[in-house]
Amino acid sequence: MKPDHNARVLEMMVIMVAAIFAIMGSHDGENHGNTANSRLATVLSLTEHGTWYIDRPLTEEPNFFERKIVDKVVVERPLEDADSGGDGPQTELRTLSSKPPILPLLMTAEYVVLNRLFGLELLVKEDRDVILRWMSLTFIACAFIVTLLYFLKILHLFIDDPMTRIICLFALAFGTQLLGYSDNINNHVPGTCMLTICLYYALGLGSGKLDPAPWRFFIFGITGGLVPTLDMPGGIFVLIAGIYLVRQFSKMNAFWTWVSVGAIIPLGVHFSIMIATTGSMLPVQINKPFYYHYETSYWRNPGGSDGLNEPFLVYLFHMTFGRFGQFSLFPVTFLGIIALGMAALKKNMPHRDLILSGGLGFLILTLYYATNGDKNYGGGAYGFRWYIIATPPLLLMAAPLVQLIQQRWVWIAVSVVVGVSFYSAFECANIPWGPKNDAWTCRILFGPAWVY
Repeated sequence: MKPDHNARVLEMMVIMVAAIFAIMGSHDGENHGNTANSRLATVLSLTEHGTWYIDRPLTEEPNFFERKIVDKVVVERPLEDADSGGDGPQTELRTLSSKPPILPLLMTAEYVVLNRLFGLELLVKEDRDVILRWMSLTFIACAFIVTLLYFLKILHLFIDDPMTRIICLFALAFGTQLLGYSDNINNHVPGTCMLTICLYYALGLGSGKLDPAPWRFFIFGITGGLVPTLDMPGGIFVLIAGIYLVRQFSKMNAFWTWVSVGAIIPLGVHFSIMIATTGSMLPVQINKPFYYHYETSYWRNPGGSDGLNEPFLVYLFHMTFGRFGQFSLFPVTFLGIIALGMAALKKNMPHRDLILSGGLGFLILTLYYATNGDKNYGGGAYGFRWYIIATPPLLLMAAPLVQLIQQRWVWIAVSVVVGVSFYSAFECANIPWGPKNDAWTCRILFGPAWVY
């Protein structure tokens, strides 16, 4: 067999093994918690009562999942039957899940199918476990697999060395949080999937390696539009990718038409739901005191990791290199930062402009989270889960650097960081959610963030 054919076989083997881990591990039905229940509260309310609001009148049975969650907000909405000329109350307080609406909407559609075809019921525990396994498989595990496939497609566009492609692919599959979060309900993995597909078409079209067909512009638009509806801050990478394409196709009418048509589908659905339920297009996280601090809210007096309020520099350190640090737990992704430094210093660095663009997106994402009001490192998660969406860009930035490596000692160093990242991913897969002090960085290096 030809060497490249051998490499492609190895690439597919990496993806197949990762797929087996994700599919066999789709067990959220047994271990679901707040992250699944918050979305299931919406699914139950949509299917049983036809509303996005998850609260029920005092005369009715409360929403089974609403009582179990803290990820909820209270909004003030006009009374539908209020008399505009009367003196009675004109508004009422309603409860919503704080999770972005697109994924719960898709979960609702799947639940309707499972309910109608197989008679599965969310309020029956045994059925609920099966329902969540299927939802975890279809929306999360499959998104993980597609992420790997499109990541590899991007590598094939720009990286000629088969070994570099295999190393970067293995690092993404088995050296990041993606593995740990590929088998439980969350927005980060689907958001990362949409971003990776979006980047494939952006980089392929912008570099001239893909023909500028309208359908490719459409896919860029719809996947790019889905990214902020699933993982809002990740939209910064879509914005930068869009600017990259505008430079190439600003005078092409088909570009503007088909990108707009694609993007308006997910964005239109998202904004319509937000306006209907909250009266605003903005996510509820933008105005936390207004939405989160209702009278009985957990967030008025949070505990554990949610009660942390560390200084800016301390928080920045621990989200990057410290207890929950992206680069301490998954140091293989730091190769992207090294590549960024080399690109900033060397004008002849391969794919310099693309590396600098990815670095800009990562910097903006980092500043957003470091200055954000929440100083809880992403709640009860292994590592800094809000960086999950940045892992494909970081490893794509690292690929040109890996391709340049020739010295033996550098390869040894790369092997070490891949090994450490693999161990962290293994821990993450075993404990994606739970007490934050379980990461090896807390046990060995920095100590716990708080004491129970």
